[in-house]
Amino acid sequence: MSYLSLALFSSLGVYILFVLFFLTGLRKLKPVPKQLVDWPKVAVVVAARNEEQNIANLLQDFSQLDYPTDKLDIIIADDRSSDKTWSIIEHYSKQYNYIRGIQIRNKSTEMTPKKYALTQAIEQSSSEYILTTDADCRIPQGWVKSMVNHLESGSGIVLGAASIDSVNNSSFTHYQMIDFLALVTANAGASGWGFSWTGTGQNLAYRRSAFEKLNGFYPVRDRVSGDDMYLVQAISKTHKCTFNSDANSFIKTRPVQSIITFLNQRIRWSSNSRLAAKTDWVFLLFLFNAFLLNTAILSGSFISSLQGDIPMVFGIKFVCDALVIFSGASMLHIFVPSIIFIVWSVLQPVYIPFIGIAGLIGKFTWKE
Repeated sequence: MSYLSLALFSSLGVYILFVLFFLTGLRKLKPVPKQLVDWPKVAVVVAARNEEQNIANLLQDFSQLDYPTDKLDIIIADDRSSDKTWSIIEHYSKQYNYIRGIQIRNKSTEMTPKKYALTQAIEQSSSEYILTTDADCRIPQGWVKSMVNHLESGSGIVLGAASIDSVNNSSFTHYQMIDFLALVTANAGASGWGFSWTGTGQNLAYRRSAFEKLNGFYPVRDRVSGDDMYLVQAISKTHKCTFNSDANSFIKTRPVQSIITFLNQRIRWSSNSRLAAKTDWVFLLFLFNAFLLNTAILSGSFISSLQGDIPMVFGIKFVCDALVIFSGASMLHIFVPSIIFIVWSVLQPVYIPFIGIAGLIGKFTWKE
């Protein structure tokens, strides 16, 4: 066996081990804690900028939460919006006394925009429990109760699940859904084994005391992205971290509308992987091996000595990916179109190397 074949099959073997790691981790996720009788006060914070197309839906969802309204403090930080975002926030805040907004008129010179907006909202609240989501998300009625249940059971930070809303039923939306589902499922599986790799700001809950102990977002104040990964990895060093597998906590987020926007978003997420080298070697190994295997499949297709091995390696990887994707779909009650999954699998050997390299270079755009 040549060194190239050895490298190819070694990366495949590690990939299989990680898939088994994720699948067994999903089975280890703890059930929903017992419902509380006396609910604590909770702050829900959201940063919004030019979200007139989405914010009304989110605020409507907030108005229908089954949490006691006298224990809710929902704060929307309008980050220098130039559209009707603020007027929509004002409209809802006049109808519901537990919903309020703050206007950020100037860009901070010390902190990137979203972190600054979230920090301002958190400072306006006093609750020990803080929940966060994004302005383009849809929230189920039981979201707050479900997340608080886990915090009350001793967790310092709770990772909630999110999925792409496939309401428009397009192939591109389903592709995004599958791609995002792979990330969520892998993270959930790692959490089942007690590893705290990352989370999503679309669905996160943590203790104020843990956040303040870190000095908030200040240690990563100049990073455009990665605030969710930072919070998860930093808080989990001193507090219990839990993945919430309760269906009442699952959040849906809107898909992006163009391939360019999609790639830009994924490159931004990939740029955060550089933090893994400093925090968790297992997470770094997973990211590196996924990059290595997909790159090997792509390059091996053009190397005559490997061309006979590539179909078998790709086939095994295809089965592994299917096990992860459809296990995650079962957990989140999502329908995955088989044909779109096949397309997603075929594109991975091109997509992963491109996104990985682009993320390391760090060239992407984001709201300023």
